[in-house]
Amino acid sequence: MPSVIELEHLTKAFGDVVAVDDIELAIARGEIVCLLGPSGCGKTTTLRMVAGFDRPTKGEIKIAGVVVSSGSTLIPPERRNLGMVFQNYAVWPHMTVFRNIAYPLRIKKVPRREIQKKVDEAIQLTGLTGLAKRYPEQLSGGQQQRVALARALVVQPVAMLLDEPLSNLDAKLREKMRFEIMDLHRRTGITVLYVTHDQAEAMVLSDRIVVMNEGRIDQIGSPGEIYRQPRSAFVADFIGLANFARATLVESSGSQGRAAVAGVEDISFPCEVPVGAEQSREGLLFVRPEDIRLTEKAGGTLRGIVRRRTFLGNQVDYRIEAVGKEWRVEVNPDVTIPEGSAVGMSVQRAVFLPEAPGEGAS
Repeated sequence: MPSVIELEHLTKAFGDVVAVDDIELAIARGEIVCLLGPSGCGKTTTLRMVAGFDRPTKGEIKIAGVVVSSGSTLIPPERRNLGMVFQNYAVWPHMTVFRNIAYPLRIKKVPRREIQKKVDEAIQLTGLTGLAKRYPEQLSGGQQQRVALARALVVQPVAMLLDEPLSNLDAKLREKMRFEIMDLHRRTGITVLYVTHDQAEAMVLSDRIVVMNEGRIDQIGSPGEIYRQPRSAFVADFIGLANFARATLVESSGSQGRAAVAGVEDISFPCEVPVGAEQSREGLLFVRPEDIRLTEKAGGTLRGIVRRRTFLGNQVDYRIEAVGKEWRVEVNPDVTIPEGSAVGMSVQRAVFLPEAPGEGAS
């Protein structure tokens, strides 16, 4: 499948600060790819370079096979045929819904009859039927975001760029809009590059997630791969909840091995070993909270004390002190173990990760 957006050795420096550091990425036609990471990781700067708002210091950007940014080329944003949706909606308060959506077509001097047809289609596609004559102040936050989506789609762009588009919405509306964007993508099949710091958003929407850290790409993969098979402690910690314990890889064969946790060296745990991790004998054992089973008898692989029990509705969150650190465990509400009780913990699944400078068990 041909790539719609291609980034080759893309780099952006602001003085001595390298915001984006030699990244490479190809986005296929019809894909939703999320750039995910903490504030300052370079994801928005990357999007702005794709949009044409910032010029790369080094590297090249291709859109639909055409070089739009390089050392010698810089095609302006309006000629890149990209749809943009921003965090703050950017809808004009003095224009009706219809006029907001029609604006880019009028700039392009599209005939009036064709504008009417295209705007009507965009309104229907984004669920704004009956709202064409309203002004933004008469709309909810979700409806205003739909106006922004419709305005970006009406020009039939080759791809859509979305920069934290749901961050200004409340939690319930944000969740609803995630699924609306996903349904909109299924109906249109448009290519999407989506920037967010919200891991749940990325997990719901993405075909692939690009996890960024300090200007570099840490890992690219499907939501399942990123969650279940992280290749670094940073990725494991940033996506979902995680337990880490310092460990020694005592044996490995292919993708499987056994690791001994500091403090219980007489016991080794079966674990998965990502490619390259077998070269590091010292590292971190990574365990998701849902991959630990509890027993009221302190006879599990690990023995600990329940320090806190929190009911969360569909699950119970336990904080357990064992081998000198706190472990977080999530189980179904049927398991009831009082605070202060001795407890056994059985690790069902673990991953051994090499320890990068500055990382450690927490």
